[in-house]
Amino acid sequence: MSEAILVTSIGSKLPLLRVLKSARDVYHRELKIIGADSDVTALAKEKVELFWQMPPLESIGLDGILAFSFNNNVRYIIPTRDADLLFFAHHKPALTSHGISVFVADEPSVAFCYDKLRFFEEDDSGWAIPTFSDVNAVQSTRVVVKERFGAGSKSILLNAPKSEALDFSKRLNNAIFQPYIEGKEYSVDCYVDMLNVCRAAVTRSRDVIVDGESQVTTVTNDAPLARKVAVFAEKHKLQGHSVSQVIQNHEGTYLIECNARFGGASTLSEHLGMKSFLWFLCEANDQRFEVSLNPRIIRQTRVHKTDSYHEC
Repeated sequence: MSEAILVTSIGSKLPLLRVLKSARDVYHRELKIIGADSDVTALAKEKVELFWQMPPLESIGLDGILAFSFNNNVRYIIPTRDADLLFFAHHKPALTSHGISVFVADEPSVAFCYDKLRFFEEDDSGWAIPTFSDVNAVQSTRVVVKERFGAGSKSILLNAPKSEALDFSKRLNNAIFQPYIEGKEYSVDCYVDMLNVCRAAVTRSRDVIVDGESQVTTVTNDAPLARKVAVFAEKHKLQGHSVSQVIQNHEGTYLIECNARFGGASTLSEHLGMKSFLWFLCEANDQRFEVSLNPRIIRQTRVHKTDSYHEC
């Protein structure tokens, strides 16, 4: 039986599967890609060799993952959803002991990124955006309110007065408040290797944002910003792929959040040579890899789960 890569929560992540298949073909074409999702109608199920309607992680537990992995010769696991990251980071040592490599940072690093209040309180770099559980602690009159845990793009209210933000927060499970800052938004894709060295960082502007994801994004080749985020990623041991969200204006640079996974628009960075999935496969097998990023300024447009590129 061929060894396999298990990808969780595939949903409609067609671009992610496309770049993963490209990495697989370069590394070892015989590797089978298994897609898992709790939704049997997941759009991406037609793009994998085997689909697994996986029960919720809280019900299946580590034993269920191991049983499926043994039965299907799973050698690698790639979690793609924020909640999945916590589960697999927690069980990463046990999975590793059974010969299964997981594309996720260690649990303390993942938990640090997942909790946005902790993200501000424990980062002493001085550029994380101020974040509070009390709206009155925010210095500005216009605020942002969002969920404390997980993806910041979910259930978010922007540029609201404090009274409106407080009313909105009552609909959330664990609301946090931040000052509303006007400026240009950027994402920075980083790859930190197993020796905790940032091997590549690509900066890109978030030109058109829909539901928290960049539908149009352009490479900026901002070396100072890339280095600033790379230092942050190394400090917090964000091994593997991470995406940091940043906003800049005339007053400074503010770190909004960091997702410790391959992002929806990270395919642009992959297009320019950030071969994160290939590098993961190499590192999982103690093999060295070379990094060569294309310096061209490219704009990516994402429409109906497909990517198109053109040079600027």
